[in-house]
Amino acid sequence: MIRLFAILALLSLISGCASNPSNGPVHDPLEKINRSIFKFNDALDRTVLVPVAKGYRYVTPDFVEVGVRNFFSNLDDVNVIANDLLQGKFRQAGMDTGRFLYNSTAGVLGFIDFSTRAGLVKHNESFGQTLGVWGIGEGPFVMLPLLGPNNIRSSTGIVVESFTTDVPNLVIDDGGTRTAVTVVDLVSFRASLLSAGNLLNAAALDPYLLLRDFWVQSHRRATCDGKCNSRLNTARSGDELDELDALDELDELDELDALDELDELDALNELDELDELDELDELDELDELDELDELDELDELDELNKLD
Repeated sequence: MIRLFAILALLSLISGCASNPSNGPVHDPLEKINRSIFKFNDALDRTVLVPVAKGYRYVTPDFVEVGVRNFFSNLDDVNVIANDLLQGKFRQAGMDTGRFLYNSTAGVLGFIDFSTRAGLVKHNESFGQTLGVWGIGEGPFVMLPLLGPNNIRSSTGIVVESFTTDVPNLVIDDGGTRTAVTVVDLVSFRASLLSAGNLLNAAALDPYLLLRDFWVQSHRRATCDGKCNSRLNTARSGDELDELDALDELDELDELDALDELDELDALNELDELDELDELDELDELDELDELDELDELDELDELNKLD
């Protein structure tokens, strides 16, 4: 009941927030507090998460690293399907359901992403986006400890999802196991963003504003499925806009990297098939040699019979 009241309180809070236009300025009345939390998150990231993520990437074979990300992405599809239905995207819900079932079976619980190769692309839907589709305002921007950039609407979505569509949280009873799974997911996710982190840390301008504006723009674009002008209508310098564009390009490169990894796996599969064919050829050669040996033995017997 306490959890339910907390969720209802958050929903009541955001229901009174004015809806920001898709290209309006970021509403950041808590900037001073947000900057303090950003510094905490950044220090934690640099001193703990990044070293652990680099170590994870160093010791983990590429195909295992890809498989772990695929596994958690497959679990996330449960949340995506639920929000597809809540947003009235029934055709997309059907495709995402097929994607989840295909990867969960043929893909060995999602470790192999066969669905993407089959043309069932990954969608990203959250309850925060669903609330936006329903017309609920995004509210003030907030920087959450550990979770990073959000707004009041997306923060409410995180709370709701943790009790409704978060598969590990729902199916794992043991708290220690649940925490371990969460840590693996976090480290794996951070390892996939090492290049993005390097770009952000190398920014000569304000990294807080860069991260904030990039997240807000991406969240608005995702909420309206790219059908609205999500570019922030704020006074920005040319360098800051170039850095935001660079982050967008980095997302595209990450998608290409994922496809390259799939191509590498396909190449490995082809090599395995070639190896199997080579083994079959060797067996055929051995069979031919055996047949020749048998013929030689028969010839020898015939000669012996003639001598007799």
